[in-house]
Amino acid sequence: MKWIKRLLALIAILLLLVVIVAIYLVATFDANDYKERIEAEVRDATGRELTLEGPIGLTLFPNLGLRLEEARLGNAEGFGDDPFAELDVVDVSLAVMPLLRRELDVRHIEADGVRLNLARDEDGRTNWEDLTERAEQARDEAVTGDNGEERTATESRLAMERIGIAGVTLTNTRVHWDDRMTGLQATLDPFRLEVGRFRPGVETPLEMEAVIRAEGGDLDEPVEFAMGLEGLMNVDLLSNRYSIRRLNANFGVEGAGLPRPVGISLETDVALEVADETKMRFERVTAGLGDARLTGLIELAGLGAGEELSVRSELRSNTFSVPDLMEGLGLEPPQTNDPDAFKRVALDLSASGSLTSLELNPFLITVDDTRLTGNARWDTSGERPLFDFNLSGNELNLDRYLPPEVERARTEGGPSNGERDDDDDIAIDLPVELLRGIDVRGEMALERLDALGMVMRNIQLEIRANEGDWRIDPLEAQAYEGQLSSRVRVDVREDTPRYELAADLADLDIGALLEDMQGDDARLMGIGDLELDIATRGNTVNALRSALNGSGSMQFSDGAVRGINVAQVIRRAEARLRGERLEEDEPNQTDFSDLTGTFDIRDGVVHNDDLVANSPLLRVRGEGSADLTDDTLDYLVNTTIVGTLEGQGGRSLEDLSGIRLPIRISGTFGDPSFRLDLEDILRERFEDDVRDRLGEEEERLRDRLMQRLDGDRSDDAEGETEESGERDLRRELERGLRERLR
Repeated sequence: MKWIKRLLALIAILLLLVVIVAIYLVATFDANDYKERIEAEVRDATGRELTLEGPIGLTLFPNLGLRLEEARLGNAEGFGDDPFAELDVVDVSLAVMPLLRRELDVRHIEADGVRLNLARDEDGRTNWEDLTERAEQARDEAVTGDNGEERTATESRLAMERIGIAGVTLTNTRVHWDDRMTGLQATLDPFRLEVGRFRPGVETPLEMEAVIRAEGGDLDEPVEFAMGLEGLMNVDLLSNRYSIRRLNANFGVEGAGLPRPVGISLETDVALEVADETKMRFERVTAGLGDARLTGLIELAGLGAGEELSVRSELRSNTFSVPDLMEGLGLEPPQTNDPDAFKRVALDLSASGSLTSLELNPFLITVDDTRLTGNARWDTSGERPLFDFNLSGNELNLDRYLPPEVERARTEGGPSNGERDDDDDIAIDLPVELLRGIDVRGEMALERLDALGMVMRNIQLEIRANEGDWRIDPLEAQAYEGQLSSRVRVDVREDTPRYELAADLADLDIGALLEDMQGDDARLMGIGDLELDIATRGNTVNALRSALNGSGSMQFSDGAVRGINVAQVIRRAEARLRGERLEEDEPNQTDFSDLTGTFDIRDGVVHNDDLVANSPLLRVRGEGSADLTDDTLDYLVNTTIVGTLEGQGGRSLEDLSGIRLPIRISGTFGDPSFRLDLEDILRERFEDDVRDRLGEEEERLRDRLMQRLDGDRSDDAEGETEESGERDLRRELERGLRERLR
């Protein structure tokens, strides 16, 4: 046992000598004497100038520690005189005993007042590329064996796993980014980072707070971005895989045109893998903006330099309210006819592709009662972004989302006095820059569409847009018991938008259509065909009316024209001539068995000169105009009675049969007036009739006179007979004229 006691005594003596030597070195060694040598070594290793202005503190036992103050590292060549990095204080210490076992145990790393100036020049070269290359070289040397040969995977992993850090603390850190290629200036200040005990492949707590301010470049206005996050970090240096589990982050954005700061929350598990291709994956994502939540996963690939970025994601939202979301962002919600519009919105998207060509396939969008499904593609590789889609849906009520003034203009119409106040004009504010800046190519199918009061079913349409020229061609649907085939064009390539509409409606119930469009009883009823080809331009409703041009035709059967009862107008006029008052309770409409006509529109005035309407009682021919700019009418309806009017509750007007009866329609759309001057018509007709009868009577009386003359040839008798005959003839003519005039 003596040799054991001697061995322990020898070890104690050796330890005592080590402690004595360590104490002596700490007491006598001054690291500041080696500043110049350290600066030279750094210059040789990095090619950068290191300036150590502050004192250097060194401890040897029990921890090997180094403290630097007021150190500065020079910038890369061509990036100016500002230093690449500065620090006020950095304190690093290593456990001594693990070093004897070839293990690296960093007790702590604390840094305060670290300042980095990062930059990229006009050619795209950064001021840290040279350091990255040297760091990669040092890393390769670190994972090689003593003989210079590359370690096996097991040896490298064991070597990396011998590294441990008790904690990292960065405070008062500032990073400035100067991008001379784009003109973007960004500053990260302040920045705080705390990392718990770190070992490769082992999770450690992470906390970070940062504020970024940026301006210039593609930013129209300065923006400030604040961030705070915490989670469990795992860094695998050997496999170049970095992850944060249970990441909980909050972001705030201010500026950039936003009326108020915006807050965003994020919960996810994120992993970054740097291998042959740099990938980042976000799993169990929950992102929140106001009351809106988005959940799912996102995978980004090709994040490295020279790699093409690709995206794959599957995201689903909760049901949220767009007006509430906009109000939370300080934005004015859109004014709609339905106050509950946009209050039930949900998204379900699957996306893949790149930033230049992103495909959504499939996706589901729910807006209130509308469900749209299909696929779409967003392509930015061309001169303008291209949006390509194929959609199908159940129903879409556009009227719910139109501004209230549009609905009022549609249902209430214009003033009834023939005057229009320009102050009441409705401006049409199209998103012109957006319409010009995007190309569209797509197809859409809907079970039902409500637009401007009209209801269409089984809609099929194709839409194309190029440089601001938007076309829907064709648009086919079933509407009002008939079939619609049309095309629509909106051209915003010039300052004043241009609109075109061509429509062909077959077997149409025109009454039901007009009632839905106007929100009131229709003026025209019947079943038939309507063709329309119109164009206009303008930025207001009144301008659109004034510039309206085009043509059309119509052909309807078994219908009626509301607002005028031609038979009743005729009976009232006839009753006035008799001095009577007509009391009738009849529908204010004129029935017809068929109605046809064509019309032209020139500068907001509709012209028609070939209206033809027939019924068992009447034959109607019409011509005239309607001015859409001031809602006035000037129309002449020529009516001919071909049957008795007793069937409509009136007395027979057989005396008027065959007479052309002109009815003048004037006034406004809201308050039209109808005038028939029957007295002049009757006077004209009966004066002609009286003249004919008088001519007959005159011939008869002359014959009688000649007979008398033949019976009495004396001069006196002849004179008396001639005078008597003339008196008799005059009396007969006056009596006949009075009778006919009555």
